[in-house]
Amino acid sequence: MKRTSRISAVGVLGALLVTATIIGAAFGQGEPVYGGSLSIAYTSTSPHIDIQATNQGSLSESAHYIYETLFDRNAEGDIVGLLATGFEISDDGLTYTFSLQSGVTFHDGTPFDAEAVKYNFERKISLQLPTWDSIPWDSIEVVDPLTVRVHLTAPAPHIVPVLSSKTWSMYSPTWAEAVGPDGVKSDGVGTGPFTVVDFRPNDTLRLARYEDYWQDGLPYLDEVVFRVITDANTRAALLESGDVDLALGLPVPVTERLKNDPRFNVQSALGARQYYMPLNNTKAPTNDVLVRQAINHAVDKEGIIRAVFLGVGAEVADAVYMTPVVDGYVPAGTYEYDPERAEELLEQAGWTMGPDGVRVKDGERMVLTLFTRRGSVTGDFETAELVQGMLADVGVEVDMQVLESASFVPAVTVPPEDSTYHMANLTWGTVTGDAEYVVSTIYRSDAAAPRLYNRAYYSNPEVDRLSDLSRQAATIEERNAIYAEIIPIVFADAPILQLFNSIEFLAANARVHGLYFEPAFSNWPGKYAWKTP
Repeated sequence: MKRTSRISAVGVLGALLVTATIIGAAFGQGEPVYGGSLSIAYTSTSPHIDIQATNQGSLSESAHYIYETLFDRNAEGDIVGLLATGFEISDDGLTYTFSLQSGVTFHDGTPFDAEAVKYNFERKISLQLPTWDSIPWDSIEVVDPLTVRVHLTAPAPHIVPVLSSKTWSMYSPTWAEAVGPDGVKSDGVGTGPFTVVDFRPNDTLRLARYEDYWQDGLPYLDEVVFRVITDANTRAALLESGDVDLALGLPVPVTERLKNDPRFNVQSALGARQYYMPLNNTKAPTNDVLVRQAINHAVDKEGIIRAVFLGVGAEVADAVYMTPVVDGYVPAGTYEYDPERAEELLEQAGWTMGPDGVRVKDGERMVLTLFTRRGSVTGDFETAELVQGMLADVGVEVDMQVLESASFVPAVTVPPEDSTYHMANLTWGTVTGDAEYVVSTIYRSDAAAPRLYNRAYYSNPEVDRLSDLSRQAATIEERNAIYAEIIPIVFADAPILQLFNSIEFLAANARVHGLYFEPAFSNWPGKYAWKTP
């Protein structure tokens, strides 16, 4: 007997519309109005708009306007059908049969059908980008125009969450074949509610309403314009002057001030992003678990949240790389702020206090190199400064090196033997909303940078063994039970300085309505957005 999951297209759309209306009401009430332009100031540079080639967070902010996936997540983080109406799973878990929406076209008029899905799956797999092999693909079969069947070599109960990630968006096969790998970077032809009018790398993305969009009555807006504004204060100034309608990634003091200004509405919600600092597990002295645990005890996370996020912009993380919105999340615990315990652990590791207040061992002073950026995400530099001071209090000197974004990412995406940092100031987002993404791309030994995102170069054979075992699980429940064993092991190994989970803020002009927060992807879909005149 096959297991069936049928998702009503009308029901899914209705649920999303209700969610959007409820949350949109927080931005103001009234009937949706057609027309107008929405201008959005967002944070990160975008050298291209080829979402299949990356999981870059800044692209996911705009990708859902242009492209769509088989599945999506609603405002509660639940998976719902989008271009798929349902699916069946064979008893052995090796075959998934997806039913597709009818009457959908790409922006160039190409029909969306099973052939298009097959093309996109095979294109995405052929790129062999990070996590491409987290699903054990065998073959993809077109059953009929609205049915596609995926054959696997092993069960993969996480396949639906993976396919909800924006990086599995559907491209027009006609267009993608015509323009080639370079052409898809500078344009976009999907099934989404908006078409690409103009893209200027690292500057502007201009979109227009797709008149033949398959969801009746949507979208409301005529135009959406994304502007890359890397400086948070400039984003705030543009919002307050009326030059943009929405601003992302504003400093918490700004959003707290705007809450009291009737010209604006501010929304906040816990997302899937975690602030953390990988501790280089291959480079002395952070290759010692006692040192890594000491660093975690030496840092006052609550104090940083009060100082940098005014007590409202983050919450202390209790699982390595995972927030509570992630499917498969299990709370593992926190390293309480305890400087005395930190000093005890450092003494146990052989690091004794030197005459200048810096610890020494075998004649070597304890100096850790910390790479950071300034303003890439809210509070990153301020957090780094506070960590530097707190570690100094227990005798650990931190050499903080501030890098530009263009050089920062390459510097922390090198093989372990080429790494020159002990710590790096980063954030992590679980872009599929599912714990498998964390386990496969950051917990495993074979996930070490530059292949994947394990920038701590963490390695534990028992974690690898359990991870392998989880990939044989037939159901999500079986898999999650194994993850419940893995997560505490990783926590005890302290591969990172585990900091806090981000509360995401959106500040909008009060004329903007219909936005809702999607926690798994930590973005604010605008399909239902509208503006009062």
